Amino acid sequence: MHPNRPPTVTEDFDVHQPRPPVAPQRPSGTSQVRVLDGLSFKQAFATLAIALALGLASSAYELFSDYRAMHEQVRHAYAANLQLVRGLAVEAAYQLSAELAGEVAHGLFEDESVTRVVLTDNYGGRLGGAERQRESTPFPALAERLFGDIAHYSLPLETRAPDGSVSSVGQLELALDSGRLMNTWLGRVLQAMWSGALRAVLLCVLVVAVFYAMITKPLLRITAAIAKVDPARPGAVLIELPPKHDRDELGVLVHTMNSMLAESQDGLDGRDKAEAELAALARDLERRVAERTNELAREKEGVERALAQLNIANAELEKANRFINDGIRYASRIQTALLPDQGTLVGLVDELAVGWQPLDIVGGDYYWAGTFGSKAVIAVMDCTGHGVPGAFMTAVVASAFSRILHHHGHDDPAEMLFQLNRLVKSALRQDRDSAVSNDGLDAGICVLDRDSGTVTFAGANMPLLVADGDGFRLLRGDRMSLGYMDSPEDFRFTATELPYAKGSAFYLFTDGVTDQVGGDIRHLFGRKRLQQILSEVADRPLNDQMDALFQRLAEWRGAERRRDDMTFLAFRPVA
Repeated sequence: MHPNRPPTVTEDFDVHQPRPPVAPQRPSGTSQVRVLDGLSFKQAFATLAIALALGLASSAYELFSDYRAMHEQVRHAYAANLQLVRGLAVEAAYQLSAELAGEVAHGLFEDESVTRVVLTDNYGGRLGGAERQRESTPFPALAERLFGDIAHYSLPLETRAPDGSVSSVGQLELALDSGRLMNTWLGRVLQAMWSGALRAVLLCVLVVAVFYAMITKPLLRITAAIAKVDPARPGAVLIELPPKHDRDELGVLVHTMNSMLAESQDGLDGRDKAEAELAALARDLERRVAERTNELAREKEGVERALAQLNIANAELEKANRFINDGIRYASRIQTALLPDQGTLVGLVDELAVGWQPLDIVGGDYYWAGTFGSKAVIAVMDCTGHGVPGAFMTAVVASAFSRILHHHGHDDPAEMLFQLNRLVKSALRQDRDSAVSNDGLDAGICVLDRDSGTVTFAGANMPLLVADGDGFRLLRGDRMSLGYMDSPEDFRFTATELPYAKGSAFYLFTDGVTDQVGGDIRHLFGRKRLQQILSEVADRPLNDQMDALFQRLAEWRGAERRRDDMTFLAFRPVA
């Protein structure tokens, strides 16, 4: 088979040229196991380790007990020896007899563990004594730690008068060699360790011998029998069970192995039968694959034709989409051209900040600013909808508002709203019951009079935010929109005249600013939060205030998409 070509069905199920499976090399029955890898060695090593551990623990306990016993034995023995020679020592001290003192000292010095004996009178004078060199030991510090507390004895020598009074006549001091005591105890330690190790080795040998006879040897016989099994006919000869192992784990192993061999033989017989059935299935599968391949080829031709038609339709769709987008972009240029030049208010305002951001390429928000002598008209309008429908509404409103300014005056913002309501209803034919649409707008208009130092405001469902020396305050305007079928044509709007001083600022904005959704619990931004942000940056220029507001709006929205057109206009009159 070629290495880069996938196998065909015939190659996968080729029963006409069977290839026997290549079995892995099987160990023969005479294969030898290294001594270090054998169960006997592992058993011996484990037994020896356990025996040594137990022996060491037992020996440690015995040695500690022996040390305690030896410690107490030495203490009691030398205390008794001092009591035996006490009378003679008292007599030697009382008589100041160096001869008797020497006898006492040499008598005690007969014990080789005693390294120093001194007998003194009650004036500190030495009457007799003896000393010998201390025996060396490999562990002098340990010797002093273990036997230092029983190496020194001091016996006061006293006489009792007939009247019962006691008087001191001298002192008998005795010192033992802690090194000799240590060497004596170490001898016992070595003897105990050697005897424990010998017991462990003997136990290990006995355990290994029993383990080999009962487990390893029968297991080797079973292994040799398994090695003789013919892979081609595994059930022909079963494994012989070693004597006296029919009920233990080896018996279970042999019975399980014989069952596996018998089942393997049944499996091989079933395999031969399955191969014959598989060959027939492969031939039928080859036929079905050929039929399905032809069917897929026909379906492929149909899909290719459908894809070609889809590509043609997609090209037409892209062309139409490009045409629509070009028209919308051109409409955006027209809508932008309808907006006023911000430079028209020079001389009447110190600052003017305008943020006009349609939701789409074009939008339904519109603003206007212009001057008439010493007066200026500033208006912001929010038409129904956004995108292309909203843009059409702004065109209608711009035309109507231009007509109002030139034919109905520019002094009274309330009159301008009244006329705008009437003209929009008439232009959209929403002043009759048979109207097919119901569209309109919200608006806020300010008339700035430089001579009188006032700003007159009228609002149709749009507020005016005022910032002066007293802080911020909100003028809500009238709760009535313009142009809708339910907007009364004779409704009269309210105008509010506001005097201004140096530094006063006025803010108009559409609900696209305050109705943005965001925050932790996804709610509206609101007028209160807008007023709070503006109060924080009130000492900045108006454009900087607007930039700070838009930045906070973007942070407020987060990943939430803006839902409406947004217009923000702020101006500061010339004082």
